[in-house]
Amino acid sequence: MADAALRAGGWTRVLATDRDPARCVGELLPGVPVLPLATALEQAGAWHVGIGDAAARARECEALGARASASVSPFARLAPGCLVAAGATVAPGARIGAHGIVNHGAVVDHDGEVGPYCHLAPQSALGGGVRLGRGVMLGSGARVLPGLEVAADVVIGAGAVVHRSIHEAGTYVGVPARRMK
Repeated sequence: MADAALRAGGWTRVLATDRDPARCVGELLPGVPVLPLATALEQAGAWHVGIGDAAARARECEALGARASASVSPFARLAPGCLVAAGATVAPGARIGAHGIVNHGAVVDHDGEVGPYCHLAPQSALGGGVRLGRGVMLGSGARVLPGLEVAADVVIGAGAVVHRSIHEAGTYVGVPARRMK
């Protein structure tokens, strides 16, 4: 995470911390000092908890009073009228079309293209390089695997997993996603 923050260039200062003072020595990466938590919080403006384990990350964020915020890469492009909700991620090279919605916890991975008027429901995810046509709706928790294309006016049901490109409008449900008749 520290490496990504440094490369993105959106952070003025990156540092690491640990609750164990014995491990607060030296640098995590060149230019990224490891500081005791209290010292780090005194120096921090915006901050991010980068613990890999989701349960541990949640406990730490709750203990620190972290507020959910979206992560939009400075290398992503958002057209007018877009909404990127709290907890969503829009990665480098991603493009969100006019009036698109990337709802709470949804992910648009690198180089993804979300057409105009699309809606990604909470916790849905697009793998890298996915292309969605105009007006696509992804239900909560739906997934589109990397590199696939989804035609305009497709609805992908909650929890569905798209593992092949979809070329025809309709509603697709299940794992793997299949068109409803």
